[in-house]
Amino acid sequence: MRRFRHRFLAAIALLSLTLPLLAGGAAAQGSPSQGADAPNRVAIILFDQMLSKYADQFDMPNFRRLRDDGANFKNAYLGYMASETVIAHNVIVSGQHPNHMGWVDEAYRDAGNLLGKGAGAIHITGDLSLADFGTIVNHEGYPKLADYLHAAYPGTKFITVGEKSYAVESATASSGDIAVRLSSRRTNVTSDYPTGCRNLSTDGAGMFPRWREPVGKNVPAYLRLPDAADPALCGRFFINSDSNNDYGTRAAFPSWIYPEDGNRFIPGTDASAQAGHLGGDTWVADAAIAMMEHENWSGIFLTLGAIDKTAHMWGADADTAPQNCSTGSGQTHVRCATENADVQLGKVLAQIAEVDADRGGETLVVLTADHGATYGQSFYGKVTAGASDSNWYYAPNGVWDGGAFDTALYNSPSPALAPLIATGNLQFSYQSTAIESWLVDRSPAKVQEAAAAMMTMPGVIASYWYDGDQFRLYGTNKMTKTEKEWWKDHGQEIVDTMAAPNGPDVVGLLHDRTSYGAYGDHGGAQESVQRVPMVFWSPSLAAGSFIGTLGGPFHTADVMPTILNAMDIPLTAPVDGEARVLR
Repeated sequence: MRRFRHRFLAAIALLSLTLPLLAGGAAAQGSPSQGADAPNRVAIILFDQMLSKYADQFDMPNFRRLRDDGANFKNAYLGYMASETVIAHNVIVSGQHPNHMGWVDEAYRDAGNLLGKGAGAIHITGDLSLADFGTIVNHEGYPKLADYLHAAYPGTKFITVGEKSYAVESATASSGDIAVRLSSRRTNVTSDYPTGCRNLSTDGAGMFPRWREPVGKNVPAYLRLPDAADPALCGRFFINSDSNNDYGTRAAFPSWIYPEDGNRFIPGTDASAQAGHLGGDTWVADAAIAMMEHENWSGIFLTLGAIDKTAHMWGADADTAPQNCSTGSGQTHVRCATENADVQLGKVLAQIAEVDADRGGETLVVLTADHGATYGQSFYGKVTAGASDSNWYYAPNGVWDGGAFDTALYNSPSPALAPLIATGNLQFSYQSTAIESWLVDRSPAKVQEAAAAMMTMPGVIASYWYDGDQFRLYGTNKMTKTEKEWWKDHGQEIVDTMAAPNGPDVVGLLHDRTSYGAYGDHGGAQESVQRVPMVFWSPSLAAGSFIGTLGGPFHTADVMPTILNAMDIPLTAPVDGEARVLR
């Protein structure tokens, strides 16, 4: 029995009993309960796939200011696999490593039939629902940041907002109060609001007729209002998102592997965007600011997805060509996305300052990324248009995807997978900057047969097989000196965080600058995809009471216990992370 299972309700009950005693009567209104320097709110602002060097390489004055004035853990790294969005967001708010949080990567083997599709069924986690994430978290039985904040500040809300459903909903699950993200594509541009959005076709005549709207959990009504000047039209938070409005990414290589669709991840320069329906990280920041103004919140989590999208398309830090960020095509590149994310950070910081002034106390700001990135100098995926999903996912016998069983979309593998396919034993395989395989026959002989096949895969430096609560090393191939040093120090530690019944049976680690999914990618254990920025800032820290730039280790699982420690909220349940002292 897992160490947390069946203890979730007991942990929450303990929180509700102990924290109000610490907070006193003022906590009922969500007001400060600790010392003058202890924050009483927290804002986590995540830059999806941001590399630390971007802060100095690009125009990011707001990020640099907080980094230089706050506590900057310059040697932070994830400390777990998989280095994926669908993993990191829950690690951040739970303090759990993937092997203890319920799912370990883009695929989930439902050993206990929690989701009702059969014991052992494979699900793509990026398409799990909010309820699915809640079911898994509750089954594992651990409290999250929202639970601690609710107990410390009764009546306050924990808010999550971002473009991606799985980023927002994995972080929210059952305990978050408000979750806002973009919907799937809608098509009606002929009817009036609220049935259709005839103002979101980019040419005004239905040429690009797909759009998205804010959806999620307890979405505030003010984010779904019609246009202020014309109630027949859709309001600010409805955006164009048509795949034909791609700003050239479907016609260029390598972006055509994973092209942009309208203004989902970028602000946009089309007619609808210019009319005020800006998308991407601008949409996220504007929605967050509206909710910070209207809601009584103690925690907010913004996940900014544009850097990730642009980096996947163009090769992460290899995307260095000069760009004009005033054009839509320029906005699809890494520098423009990064600099716009910093502009949005500045807007959010201004709103935080206003909240602090109006409501008292202060807000702890956390800046980080969910993973790093590398570019596919050695690329083993297909290079055809739209190949990203079938590069990443291979499901020869079908897979549960968003509640439907799919037998076609993920059955067009890269030829590079041939050694694993030849075993005739794959149930599912996921490949990015690592290769992970779930097997049909999981007997020791068959698992080791797959591990042997993994050794022959292009780019593989080490092969592991699952054995209970750990992975065992099957063998290694030649590595560079720097690869070997990082692998010797961290390889086993990182791979073992995937050791769980829901996870893969065989794992292959890859060389640096090697990918199977898209030209800019992540997912594995390489140093470049493990390193993340990690900054904690508040007015008190900026006033000089912090330790400074910190060189010691910091893992992403340390974020939640460090937040609680800074807010003087006691940790009452086991976590994999460790609280770090900021003051």
